[in-house]
Amino acid sequence: MRREVQAGDIELGQPLKSDLVDALGFPVADEGTVFRSDEERNLVLQTGRCYWADDMAPIGPDEPTSPWSDRYGLLVGTLLHVKRPGDADRAWVSRLIGFNEGAAFIAWPGLAGKPAEISDDDLVLFRGFTGTSIHSFSARVQATSRTPFPYWMLTNIQHVDAREMRGSIRVPVRLVGSLSVSGDAASTQTVLITDLSTGGASVSTASEALTAPGQRVHLEFTLRAAGMKARFALEGCTREDPDTAESANFHSVGVAFDGYGEREALLLRAFVHEQLLESATMRPGGAVKD
Repeated sequence: MRREVQAGDIELGQPLKSDLVDALGFPVADEGTVFRSDEERNLVLQTGRCYWADDMAPIGPDEPTSPWSDRYGLLVGTLLHVKRPGDADRAWVSRLIGFNEGAAFIAWPGLAGKPAEISDDDLVLFRGFTGTSIHSFSARVQATSRTPFPYWMLTNIQHVDAREMRGSIRVPVRLVGSLSVSGDAASTQTVLITDLSTGGASVSTASEALTAPGQRVHLEFTLRAAGMKARFALEGCTREDPDTAESANFHSVGVAFDGYGEREALLLRAFVHEQLLESATMRPGGAVKD
């Protein structure tokens, strides 16, 4: 049986001996990544469970099983953003885990490792990607449960909006990378990339040293896209991250990428679109507990 990686399993100052992956088997940190402090190590572990890659079994796709999913294209396993109406903080993250007689069941939403707080009959908004469009819905939280796994039951579901995706699409990710001031290797931090597009990234850091807008920075990370594993080393400029929650335990900064080569552009586009497709079709593989 696979074992969740604990903080004590990651030795500070030493390269990882195996890849770290999330509960669905998607890569989080490469073999060889170095965590230099407790804060950097906690940065990746507090955002969700991690496992060693060699403990994971392959994951297969699910087929549509509900007329409701056929109507709007949201399949079991779809990545969801959930929030209360008018809430200015970042949306909670969840996954669609099933339907039953007009109700939808979603994994208990959370953000930065913390489960969302909600009361029965609260109104929430949620949205998911179908492969071509973002669909938004309103719903009532009819019930919540912690057993046999944490989930919400949503009823009175109303379709609110559909928007076709264009431009620089941003996808939520959980990728460990390194960030430094351009030309200053001594300033390198191990960071967590939380959103990625062809034009930039949102980055969480354990230290605020690199979060001031307007700094020239160097960001490195690894992507697996189009059947290839590629290391990216991109130059960019820091900018304020408008989605940062004031209560966040760590610091956030946006990085706007400078121009890059054709190969990097193709791989970034391939990765973004693969993530959008995966979010609409992949199997949950068991609920992720916060």
